[in-house]
Amino acid sequence: MRRSTRHSGFTLIELMISVALIGVLASAAIPLFLSYQARTRRSEAYANLSAIDRTQKSLFAERDTYHGTALPFPDPATYNTEIGGVLGALKMPWDAASAAAYAELGWTPEGDVFYTYEINTSCGCDACFTASAFGDVDGDGVVSAVMYVEPDADGLGVTECPTIMAPGGAPFGTPTRFETGLPVYREVAVNRSADEY
Repeated sequence: MRRSTRHSGFTLIELMISVALIGVLASAAIPLFLSYQARTRRSEAYANLSAIDRTQKSLFAERDTYHGTALPFPDPATYNTEIGGVLGALKMPWDAASAAAYAELGWTPEGDVFYTYEINTSCGCDACFTASAFGDVDGDGVVSAVMYVEPDADGLGVTECPTIMAPGGAPFGTPTRFETGLPVYREVAVNRSADEY
């Protein structure tokens, strides 16, 4: 009788190939997953800016003026102390100062927020405003802006408001379309002049 001395299992080469394949798959999947997370967080800004637009239009119909805020709310320096008081991928509560700044408008977000929100109406026209959401939802240290621009077209040209907050040293202007470079008015859009997310 002959006994088989054959061993079952993986060779070192097979294990090394498996580890290399897992590494290649992970290197492709992890950045895509992080990008997906950032886009999901950005949906908050789209929803809130759309709501601000609707409430601004209602206020304008009643009072013939838009509501503005002098600063962005909430203040990240108050809450994001773990990351140095800057915007990041941490949610901030909608505090009493934020509620007071938006009380005349009658708008409040649902729950805590990733973004800080501002409305600029101090650009020399009565019928224009820019609502902006600033955040760093991908955590790369670069502040991005999601904006809604309501211009005033008075026949002499278009008046539009830049942002009040200037994260990169200069205020953000009107977002533009990626394909054409034309300004995006009356819809929520990402201002791609700084960070894509």
